[in-house]
Amino acid sequence: LYSSAASDVYKRQGKACIGAPIYFFFELGTDRLLNRSQLVNLDEVARIAKKYGLKVKVIGAADSATGSEAINDNLSRSRARFIAEELMKRGMENGTISQIFDGGIDDYSPNEANRHTRILLYL
Repeated sequence: LYSSAASDVYKRQGKACIGAPIYFFFELGTDRLLNRSQLVNLDEVARIAKKYGLKVKVIGAADSATGSEAINDNLSRSRARFIAEELMKRGMENGTISQIFDGGIDDYSPNEANRHTRILLYL
């Protein structure tokens, strides 16, 4: 599971992350999905979250191997915003979605894997 200060706050508040992160991959330097068929996964995330009253954390990221810190910060925000807006289009309420922006990260190999946004579900 993804571990961060924000995740730790959820744990301390008695909210547990369930399942594995769900990843959405983007074209380099954009907030456009590599493949629009990934939107089908958002249909399921929204359906399950609404059915079971789950909270969703959307974590935007960019590739630290390319772009400046400012570019990667903005890109991670726009990617997270894109996913959050798509979830709201599918009937999720804004209050059930939190957004985190990782900017340029390099904790995955190869670096191309950092061109993503991931979703975590919480009780």
